[in-house]
Amino acid sequence: MKIKINRFKKIHDGTIGKLTITDEGKRLFECFTLEPAGGDTTQSGKDRRIPAGRYKMEWHNSPSQKRMCPLLYSELVPKERYILIHPGNYPKDTAGCVLVGDGYNAAGVTNSVQTYNSFFKICVGKHIEFIEITNEEGI
Repeated sequence: MKIKINRFKKIHDGTIGKLTITDEGKRLFECFTLEPAGGDTTQSGKDRRIPAGRYKMEWHNSPSQKRMCPLLYSELVPKERYILIHPGNYPKDTAGCVLVGDGYNAAGVTNSVQTYNSFFKICVGKHIEFIEITNEEGI
């Protein structure tokens, strides 16, 4: 399975994207994402997006989220930065991470917990080849 996040819209203190999960070219799931505003940074402790690129993923039992969450990392962004995909609706909820929802508006994403649960059911126990993050022009 592959996961792609295409960032396409700026909102106040956030960035909206579209997450798509595919397996052998077949689309399995889509939702929207919310990340902090740009610019991208590899520095820990900053509530900013990670750089566009290809990331590995492993499951992490998050004490702050009280659930298993995908942890994204690469050669530029270490595991210790704790970039997770987790529920949350507003830019203040991101803490540098990626939030998911079934829709979006000027404030953030909607129905995040339900969307995360659907995302989790599709991904848990599966081999995720990579997570690719792209930015549309100007994002």
